[in-house]
Amino acid sequence: MSTIDTQNIIFYLPASMFLLMACSFFLLWRIGLASAWQWSAGFLQTGCGFALSSFPIEPSFDQFVSGILYTGAAYCYGSAILLHFGKPLLQRARCLVALGFLLPHGLLVLVVPRLRWDLFLIEIVFATLIGMVIAKVAREAKRPADRSLVFSGLLVVLDCLVRAIVFTFLYPTSNEMGDFLHSAYNISVHVTTITVCLLFPFSAVAAMAAAAVQRQRMVAEHDPLSGLLNRRGFEAAVSSLRGAEHRSGAIILCDIDRFKSINDAHGHLVGDRVIVAVAQELSRHAGDKARVGRFGGEEFILFVLGATEPEARDLAEHLRLQFAARRWTEAGLSRPITVSCGIATVAPGEDPLDESIDRADRALYLAKAAGRNRVRLASAQPERQVDRAV
Repeated sequence: MSTIDTQNIIFYLPASMFLLMACSFFLLWRIGLASAWQWSAGFLQTGCGFALSSFPIEPSFDQFVSGILYTGAAYCYGSAILLHFGKPLLQRARCLVALGFLLPHGLLVLVVPRLRWDLFLIEIVFATLIGMVIAKVAREAKRPADRSLVFSGLLVVLDCLVRAIVFTFLYPTSNEMGDFLHSAYNISVHVTTITVCLLFPFSAVAAMAAAAVQRQRMVAEHDPLSGLLNRRGFEAAVSSLRGAEHRSGAIILCDIDRFKSINDAHGHLVGDRVIVAVAQELSRHAGDKARVGRFGGEEFILFVLGATEPEARDLAEHLRLQFAARRWTEAGLSRPITVSCGIATVAPGEDPLDESIDRADRALYLAKAAGRNRVRLASAQPERQVDRAV
C-alpha cells in the first residue's frame, strides 16, 4: 500500500468511524439499551470535527467550528458518563468550562490567529471536561466494564494532555491556520484516535451492556411492588451471603395478620401501601447481615447470617412490637397492623433452605393459630401439621 493510500485511510477513517458510532448509539438509545442520547451526540460532533479535517472548507472556519464541536462532544461524553453512573450532571461547573472556552477560542482564531495556542486551549478544555467527570465517578465503578470505561476516559485525558504539551512546547505547531491540515499535530490526533482512544467507545458499549444485564437481573430477582427480593432473588442472595462454607443463620417468616380484611374493607390500593410500608420497615431493621424477601401476598422472609435462635427471636419480637405500635394513617388505615412470625435456624451444611423455610412456615402458622401477633420458634413446636389461619 502506498504512502498516499495510508494517509488517506488515516485521515478518512476517524470521521467515518465516529459518524457510524453516532448512528449506532442513537439506535441503541432508541431501543432502550444505551443509557443516554448524549453518547450519540458526542460521537456525532466528534465525527463532524474530523470531517472538517478530511474535507476542509476554509482554514479559520474549520478551526473555529471544529473547536466548538470537540468541546461540545466532551460535554456530551461527560453527561453520558454521569448519567450511566447515576450521578448529578455538574451542569454549572461544566457549562462554565465549556462557555468560558468560547471567548479565547474566538480571539485565537478570528481576531489574533494563533493556531498553536488555540490547539493547546482545545486540548486542555477537552481534558478538563472529561477529567472532572472521571474524577466524580471513579469510586462508583464496581463492575469490570465500568472500570474499563473509567480507564479509557483517563486514557483520553492523558492523550489530550500529552499532545497539548508536546505540540505546544516540545515540538511547536505552526501558528498559521492554513498549516493545520498537514501538520504533525493533525496526524497525531488521527493516529491516536484510531488506536488508543478507540477503547473509549467500545468501553462505553461494554458498560451499557453490563448495566442492561444488571437491570434485567434486578427485574428477574425483585418483587415489583415492594422492591424486596422475590423467592429466586432471595435464594441467590442468601447463597451468596453464606458463601461456600454454608454458614449458619436463622430464617424469620413474617405474615401480616388479617390482611385479606384490609383489602376487603379498604381496597387493594390501601393493601399495596401496607405491603410497601411493611417492606420498608423490615429492610430498615434487618441490618447488613440479613437478606429480606417477599414470598408473595402478605408473607415476608428474612435470613439473618450467623444469628442464633434467641437472637432471631429478639429481632422478630422487636419487629412485631414496632408494627403493633406504629400509626398507619399514611397508608389510609385508622386501625393497627400486626404481624405473626415463625423462626427456624439454618445449620452450616443445610442447603438448599427448603427444609428450614418449611420449619419456619409451620412455626408461623402455629403463631397464627395461637391468636396472631405472636412469635413462635420451630424448635419449640411439636412435629405436626397445623391448619393455616387466615
